[in-house]
Amino acid sequence: MNDDEAAGPSTPGAFSGIRRHLPRTRPGAADTLLAVGLAYVCAWNPPTLLESPTGAGLRAAMFDSGAYAIILAVCCVAIALRRLAPTAAVAVIGVALTVHVLIFDGLSILAVVACLVAAETCTSRVPRPRAWILLVAGYVGAATGSLRAGHLIEPPTPASGLIIVVVAWAFVTVAALTGLLRRRSRERVEHALERAELLAAQQETEWRLAVVAERQRIARDVHDLLGHSLSVIGMQAAGARAVLEADPDAAGRALAVIGQTSRDAVDEVRGLVDVLRADGEVPDAAQPADCPPTSPGPWPAPVPAPGLDDMAHLVAGARRAGLPVTLELYLDGDVPEPVDEAVYRCVQEALTNVLRHAAGAPTVVRLCVQAESVEVVVENLAPASAASEAAESAGTDRDGPGPNPRRGVGLVAMRERLAAVGGFLQAGPRLEGGWRVHVVVPAAGREAQDSEGAA
Repeated sequence: MNDDEAAGPSTPGAFSGIRRHLPRTRPGAADTLLAVGLAYVCAWNPPTLLESPTGAGLRAAMFDSGAYAIILAVCCVAIALRRLAPTAAVAVIGVALTVHVLIFDGLSILAVVACLVAAETCTSRVPRPRAWILLVAGYVGAATGSLRAGHLIEPPTPASGLIIVVVAWAFVTVAALTGLLRRRSRERVEHALERAELLAAQQETEWRLAVVAERQRIARDVHDLLGHSLSVIGMQAAGARAVLEADPDAAGRALAVIGQTSRDAVDEVRGLVDVLRADGEVPDAAQPADCPPTSPGPWPAPVPAPGLDDMAHLVAGARRAGLPVTLELYLDGDVPEPVDEAVYRCVQEALTNVLRHAAGAPTVVRLCVQAESVEVVVENLAPASAASEAAESAGTDRDGPGPNPRRGVGLVAMRERLAAVGGFLQAGPRLEGGWRVHVVVPAAGREAQDSEGAA
């Protein structure tokens, strides 16, 4: 990751929350305290003390004092700001200490502390590979300064000079290792924050996808529940209006069908609402923080989802609506509830489309349940009118009258529902005229299909 030197705008997306936990772009309190303490101590402990200087000695002392004050100020400011610009801070300290070595022969508290702080900053905050370059320069500077101060040892020998250099490098190495440990510790914290943020983003994404999937499921259920009933009601209402004066009895029968269909639709909608309420009773801890808690029950027991056992009732309702339907059942086994409901809804949608686009056309519903799969065929003969035939051959799914009807909603919902249980749908015109819907679903649903694919 980038170091604190590369301070910029927060990264959008999942990492924006991480940036809130990283150090701010301002001087650290510890760095400021270190700089102030160093300035105070070094101000009272300069590298050279002249006793009663006069003449040229006075001018030299004034020059040394002014230079030392400037070096001290520069080093303290660089130490205080090293969190904001670590590379620049190390470079400034290096230049200041170089001037210190050139002016003063001996070591000072300022030179030692500033050198160690620069070494620690190199390995803890300066981006690589610049950190290694500056660290090597620090080793060279430490050796040079130590050798310059080697004359303080009497008598000076090569061995004493080597000892001084080794000791200086040992101190620099300890400071560098300390900085390296701090860098690794900080990176571990940052990586942990990244993982936590990514996990939170993943959980939020999964929750949103679950919400979208649930909305799609509700939309399919509402479409399946009301599409068929409203189509029947619309056709019967139009028929009753057409024969109201000529055949009041036929109009009465149509109104009776409308009433029965309306009651059935209301019961189905209530059942769907009960199911949604039952599905919504989940622990509040499993919901996101911004999701309101579920309302307390108790709710009525959910109505069982329709299935193959209700196929005869579905076909009977289509017959009451005026559609000549023949039902052929070949049952040899049981199917799980998801497959049961999916097949029922597909047949319901297919009959609804026949009522809309080929009203009065003879229709056959052929259902075959075997041990391996469930196969359904819904086909109707040529529709009575050319307009209906044109609409059917175009594969439309008109959800209502008007110049801009919604098309394809029913077929899309059927394919989505079948895909959820591992099935597929084929729909298209027949060569003899009319329309054919072919559905095949594994008898065990999606799990059987997945296990076969894994094998």
